[in-house]
Amino acid sequence: MRAGAAAALLLAFACEAHAQDAREHIEPDQPDVTNGTHIVSGGLTQIEFGGIYSHDAAAQKTASMPFTIRIGVADWLEARVGADGVLTQQNGATRATGFGNVQLGAKLRLWADPGGVPVFSVLPTINLPMASAANGLGSGDVDLTLALLTGTDIGSHGRVDFNYGIGSIGGGAGRGRFVQHLLSTSISAAAGPRWNPYVEVFWFSRTEIDGTPETSVDSGAIYELGTRFAIDGGIQAGIHGPASTFAVFGGLSIVVGPDADGVHARHRRTGPHRSTTSAGT
Repeated sequence: MRAGAAAALLLAFACEAHAQDAREHIEPDQPDVTNGTHIVSGGLTQIEFGGIYSHDAAAQKTASMPFTIRIGVADWLEARVGADGVLTQQNGATRATGFGNVQLGAKLRLWADPGGVPVFSVLPTINLPMASAANGLGSGDVDLTLALLTGTDIGSHGRVDFNYGIGSIGGGAGRGRFVQHLLSTSISAAAGPRWNPYVEVFWFSRTEIDGTPETSVDSGAIYELGTRFAIDGGIQAGIHGPASTFAVFGGLSIVVGPDADGVHARHRRTGPHRSTTSAGT
């Protein structure tokens, strides 16, 4: 009887551990551009921060330490605040360093499937011009963007997400405003219980008022250190237009709150040289 009771107890612990492993996991939106539909669970705060270094042109380099704080307000609503952090731009022998722009936004779930998983969400964002326009770190104008987010699972281990973003972007130096469009898709797959590699393609109609369309591709992976921690990293390359030639990035995500169950957040990162903030940090 004691052996049977012990076996039952072990089975109960195994089932509990399996259930916790299935529920308690962190899924950071960074490091790619595409935002997922999922909302950070109510009562939890997810903090995502990291660093990015990009080679934008022949003699132009950019480095920053962006971060985003995402707060689960309700099952259908997530509030967020982010910033480019400390930003350094070098163009030839000229270098400027300062704090970047600040982004305020919210992700709203508009449609969920019968299982409660969001299928369609929207992400409005306002970009506040905190970066110094005099030093060339920002335009000095407020940017307004709206992203439409959707996606679906592929089998039991894969996921594909799609975004369309539209923004009213300030041209800087009193040059007026322009409309910016963003299209992006990201495909990820679970390679074991902790590894989540991905590949992504994204397109901007333009990032400057006198710019032209540009396309980039990036690839990386997220590694879950536990239910509340994850690290990520990857590389990016421009494949068309004035996109950054090369970029490398990495980051850390942390969940803070009373219970890490059900955290689903696919928050994404964009480089600090991008005018749009629809893609997150």
